[in-house]
Amino acid sequence: MKAWFRAYDSFLDRLGPVLRYLVIVAMFIITWETISRYLFNAPTIWAHGTSELIMACYYLLGGAYILRHGGHIKMDVIYRRLPLRTRAIVDLFNAMFFFLFCVVLVWKGAELAWGSLMILETTESPFLAPLYPVKMILPISAFLMLLWGLGKFIRDLVTATTGRPYEY
Repeated sequence: MKAWFRAYDSFLDRLGPVLRYLVIVAMFIITWETISRYLFNAPTIWAHGTSELIMACYYLLGGAYILRHGGHIKMDVIYRRLPLRTRAIVDLFNAMFFFLFCVVLVWKGAELAWGSLMILETTESPFLAPLYPVKMILPISAFLMLLWGLGKFIRDLVTATTGRPYEY
């Protein structure tokens, strides 16, 4: 189990830096669009939609990475003052809602992605960019968050029962 935690955390730690390149690609696309539109008076039909799809992938896939590093908002003013065991119990309670959210997101996201793949869905812009790859990332990213949540749940369960953090 400890090897799995280390491997998955290592995977997430490598995923984040890779995802930052998506932001750079989107930035170059938007810069290109701005230059071509205002300097050469030749706007593109592909830049805006493509940058939106790239950023959607970035946001979706970055969810598990942000969870791994505790980047989501919580009531730190209260939470950080609680003893370790109490924080673990609060996290175990919150995990029920997190699991419900992730399971529904995987389930409904898979249905949405499958339907989009079956018709090879495209955007409604004149560019007609393929939309189904981004929709397929939705259940994948939700599953990555669910895996992280299961690991966190086990660690919190150990902490809640022993009073010590789970070491791996």
